[in-house]
Amino acid sequence: MTRATKSASVPTSAGGRRRVLIGVGAAVTAVGAAVFALTRRPEMPPVAPKPPSLSDPRP
Repeated sequence: MTRATKSASVPTSAGGRRRVLIGVGAAVTAVGAAVFALTRRPEMPPVAPKPPSLSDPRP
């Protein structure tokens, strides 16, 4: 019968776990920024009507 050690039950070290958490946090931030940028696109302003001209007939 083998004895379970702490290192055998925890596959990653503290530094590796921190690196994974930073990577996941960066990915979540990037996805959030992309969603924010896509939903905040400014709409084009409406086309203005043609200004009156002196050659237009009077109503």
